[in-house]
Amino acid sequence: MSEQTVVVCMNEIERTDQMLSVLKALAGKMETHFIGLYVVPAIQVYPSAGMQLSTQVYDGFQKYYLDHAVDVKAKFDKLISDEGLQGEWRQIQASSTVIAEIVIEHGRMADLIVVPQSRSDNGSGMETDFAEQVVMECGRPVLVIPTYGDFKEFGNSVLVAWNGTRESSRAVFDAMPFLKSADKVDVSWLNPDKTEDDMDLPGAEIATVLARHNVKVLVEAIPTGGLAAGEALLSHASDIGADMLVMGAYGHSRMREFVFGGATRTILASMTVPVLMSH
Repeated sequence: MSEQTVVVCMNEIERTDQMLSVLKALAGKMETHFIGLYVVPAIQVYPSAGMQLSTQVYDGFQKYYLDHAVDVKAKFDKLISDEGLQGEWRQIQASSTVIAEIVIEHGRMADLIVVPQSRSDNGSGMETDFAEQVVMECGRPVLVIPTYGDFKEFGNSVLVAWNGTRESSRAVFDAMPFLKSADKVDVSWLNPDKTEDDMDLPGAEIATVLARHNVKVLVEAIPTGGLAAGEALLSHASDIGADMLVMGAYGHSRMREFVFGGATRTILASMTVPVLMSH
């Protein structure tokens, strides 16, 4: 089996243990070379603040990241050693104040990027739209880990949101290592009756393709019952006991502001299981 290169963003200090448990779970699914990526961002210096104040702020800001880097690196290195994994620590002193820019740069040379779900505050020092930036701009599959939950195991029961679009097609094939190792995969098409395609069983063709890869797959059409698409997906994932969601990310950027489709926006804000997204 070929080795996958996986970049894991380790910048959210409070979630170090959670992200490392995800790393360990991934190691059980595929041959992996992990890159623990930690970014020390530049500080925004305002000239009006005066040179002395700017220097004090700068030193304190840098010390916060550098001090925590020591602890995070120690935990990462210990896991790699204890579990006999392949990996490397990559600490980057950025020239930008935007952490996502460095993650995107390094992630473009990886098979998969693992990032934490964005927070509504920036208490972690990361941008409030961090995950959204990475998903939309990296061009690689991104595994987004919910803020709350224990994900020592996931990917045994995978829900695939399928609707025949470019984004959903890319997500399915990007997720193939997970789909092959899953105990079961549910391919679900929300409200297929609202499309113009004449299909006997929506999603049947992609299910046949997946079966050729020895994926244990079940296909079904799901009415939303009046729920918004994102809410319906999360509800269906709960109903079938899915512990991972695979979906396309729909949207575009506009002057560094991201405009998302309804389902993508809902999932990014309210996810309850790890979500692999491709754009």
